[in-house]
Amino acid sequence: MFAETEGFLTAVQGQVILTRNHKKYILNQPDTDELCRRCGKESETVQHTTAACEQLAPTEYVKRHDRLAKIIHQKLAEATELIDDKSPCYKYTPANVLKISSCNGIAAYLRTEQYLLIDLTLLL
Repeated sequence: MFAETEGFLTAVQGQVILTRNHKKYILNQPDTDELCRRCGKESETVQHTTAACEQLAPTEYVKRHDRLAKIIHQKLAEATELIDDKSPCYKYTPANVLKISSCNGIAAYLRTEQYLLIDLTLLL
């Protein structure tokens, strides 16, 4: 991890990112509008920006979810030896359906669609 990335993540975790709420209440700039720049409905805090803004939910949160799901798909496919490609996660493109195993007509699949759907049938 780059030092800049680690520093940024530490700042987010410590909630010292320069949000409007931070400016108003921590830096004591009382004339600062604390409402979110995107939705204008709630106080712009780290929590609101990363998980609660209704303007970011349909786009940015879905993109973040899909990137994480792609990494999980790659790791599951590697662990079950369905893929040999060891490309970096940002270059990996998941296959729509990967058949894990089949026994007595019962199969387990690792599927992707617009979202990651994991359907594992227990085999006895």
